[in-house]
Amino acid sequence: SPTHPIIEKRGTGTSESLNGSEGYTFTLDKIYGPKTETKDLYNGTIQSVIQTCVREGYNATVFAYGQTGSGKTYTMMGNPNDDENLGLVPRSIQEVFNVISQDILDRQYLLRISYLEIYNETLKDLLAGSSNNNKLMIHENDKGKVYVNGLREVIVNDPIQVLDNLKKGEKLRHFGMTDWNERSSRSHTVFTMTIESRSKDPSNKSTQLSQLNLIDLAGSESSATNLERRKEGTFINKSLLSLSNVISKLSSNNENHHHIPYRDSKLTRLLQTSLSGNAKIVVVCTLNCSDDSVVESLSTLRFARRAKMVITKAERGTVSSHFNQFYFFHTLIRSFKLLDNRSKISFITSLPTRNSITEISIIKNSTFGIARSKFK
Repeated sequence: SPTHPIIEKRGTGTSESLNGSEGYTFTLDKIYGPKTETKDLYNGTIQSVIQTCVREGYNATVFAYGQTGSGKTYTMMGNPNDDENLGLVPRSIQEVFNVISQDILDRQYLLRISYLEIYNETLKDLLAGSSNNNKLMIHENDKGKVYVNGLREVIVNDPIQVLDNLKKGEKLRHFGMTDWNERSSRSHTVFTMTIESRSKDPSNKSTQLSQLNLIDLAGSESSATNLERRKEGTFINKSLLSLSNVISKLSSNNENHHHIPYRDSKLTRLLQTSLSGNAKIVVVCTLNCSDDSVVESLSTLRFARRAKMVITKAERGTVSSHFNQFYFFHTLIRSFKLLDNRSKISFITSLPTRNSITEISIIKNSTFGIARSKFK
């Protein structure tokens, strides 16, 4: 039907039989051809999810899945030097601030970002600088939310500041040449924007809280010839297999599948909160249409079919007035003003421009560390 496009490839008598006929049939929500521009994909699929994340407080997760060289990183990141060819990540970031600019008369916002890399099952903070050697650990709080202890969060006030941090993080990512891609991402990355907002109406004391996760997955691939690439590929394929297994369990109607193997990899552990249901999720599956990629393409399409069957029930996120970053920072500011009148943290209360931005300063890294641990 028009709302549920079908990819269909007819085969010979030796091909897999689906839906009672020879060949392959996959029913997906939308299909975009090789000539589709990223902005069309964004406008048709992603934009509304970002808007509800910011305005209504629903968690949102967007990630690309596919083999090496199929266009995942380009789809997510695009060309940062060409406004017409921006990827889903910079477009989503811009959309966040577009929504804020429309709501600025009624609501006050506080935004935080983090950028995490998973390389060979090791976590790396991409916003902490190259000198950071802190070992990051995944934890779960008493409410079942998974978080990374020690991961740096940066308060941001405009899209340029966000993109600058993103570019700095990209320089620290692991890339390498493979048999299929001259500059292949050798790791998974998770870019998270935490969005807090509250009404300017003093009688409304609740704070809305949501998270936007934008994830670039490394590509699934066959065995590489280079020893280092082969080691990386082993870890990549293991984590992608874990993700596939989790999706398979979640999409199954078998009531005996009570245990979901989130702990089998760092990737699935970090995605646990989203995949367990409390998020609006968009999965962009990328395909290489060349003849020698048929096996990998079929694997990607099977993943897409299973992912489509996962049912999520996203709920709006709210926190009480005394347990949010707004309350904490306002209290913190009052305390530090007694020590140093120059120290300040600003909230987005008007649309910022590059030349007229109230500088947001984290008084000390240790101070914000206290904030993170207090409100996990």
